[in-house]
Amino acid sequence: MKNPYEVLGVKETASDAEIKRAYRELVKKYHPDQYRDNPLSKLAEEKLREVNEAYDEIMRQRAAGGGSGYRQTDSGSRSGQSYSSNTGGNAFYEIRQKN
Repeated sequence: MKNPYEVLGVKETASDAEIKRAYRELVKKYHPDQYRDNPLSKLAEEKLREVNEAYDEIMRQRAAGGGSGYRQTDSGSRSGQSYSSNTGGNAFYEIRQKN
C-alpha cells in the first residue's frame, strides 16, 4: 500500500481534523453515486477503496499511539503493522454517523 498520508493528500503532521476533512472530500469525489453509468466507475470504486484503507490505517496508527509517522520497509510492506484490506466502506459509514 502507498503511504496513506499521500493517498489522502495530507502531510504526516496533519491534525485529525485535517485528515478527516481530506477523507470526506475524497469520499465525495469518488463515491459510486458520482459515477453511475460512467465508464470510470470501476476506477472510482478502486480509488474509494484505497482512500478508505488509507484513512483506516492512519486512524489505527494514531489510536495505537503511533503518532503521525508512517514506516515502510524496503520490500514495500509496513513495518510493525498488521493490516487487513477487508475494511470496505466502514470508515465512511462511521464518519457519516457522527454528523
